[in-house]
Amino acid sequence: MDIHTCKKTIYAVILGVFFYAVAANPACSEEVKIGLVDSQMVLDNSLKGKEVKEALNDYVQSRQKIVDIEEIDLRKLQEELTKQAAILSPETKQEKEELFQKKFLEYQKKVSELQKEIQQRRTEMLEGFNNELEKLVRAIGEKEGYALILNNLDVKIVMFAKPSIDLTKRITEEMDKGIKKEEKGKK
Repeated sequence: MDIHTCKKTIYAVILGVFFYAVAANPACSEEVKIGLVDSQMVLDNSLKGKEVKEALNDYVQSRQKIVDIEEIDLRKLQEELTKQAAILSPETKQEKEELFQKKFLEYQKKVSELQKEIQQRRTEMLEGFNNELEKLVRAIGEKEGYALILNNLDVKIVMFAKPSIDLTKRITEEMDKGIKKEEKGKK
C-alpha cells in the first residue's frame, strides 16, 4: 500500500469517527459547522502564495545558472577533445579523457547537491506558508465556532462539498489583507 492510499485511509477513518461521535452525542444536537479549504488554491491565488512561488522560482533560476555554466564548460571540453582526438598522442588523449570524466563526475555531483538544496528550500518555504495558513484557518475556526475545517490539499478525500462550506476564497482574501497592510506600511 502506498503512502497516498494510507493517508486517504487514515483521513477517512478520522472523518468517520468524528461524524459518528457527533451523531451519537445528544449534546451535539445543534448544528455542527464544517468548513473546507483547498490549500493549493490558496497558494496559487493569494498574494503571499504568489510571493512564495516567485521567490522559489528566483532561487531555482539562480541555481540553474550555476548548472548551465558548468554544462557549457563541459561541452567546450568535450568539443575540444573531439577536435583534437586525431592529433593527440595516446597519453595526452587519455589525460584529457580522464580530465573530462573527472569534471563530468564533479558536474553530476554539483547537480545532485543543487537539486537537494532546491528541494530543501522548497520544503522550508512551503512549510512557512502552510504554518501561516494553518494559524489563519485556526483563528477563523475558533472565532466562528467551526467544529471541523478540512484541508483538501494532499489527499483530495473530499469529492463534493457545498460551496457554502468552502472557505478557500475567504482564506485567500484574509491572507491577502495581511500582505496589503504590510505594503501600505512600507509606503
